[in-house]
Amino acid sequence: MSDPESDELFRARLLRVVDDNDRRYALVGVGSQLDRLGRKYDLYRTGVPLKGFDGFRDDITEDEA
Repeated sequence: MSDPESDELFRARLLRVVDDNDRRYALVGVGSQLDRLGRKYDLYRTGVPLKGFDGFRDDITEDEA
């Protein structure tokens, strides 16, 4: 499997799909914050969800992710 995208590349992909409410989080988020936000929009750095990457609490939106 290839290396995951950098924060900058993943952020650029996220910014194409996030709504206005989440845009500010996409602009300042890093690392796992971007991963959680991406999951909300079914976007993953690796192209597919990784095993065990579900069932956590989203600390950005305070919703189940």
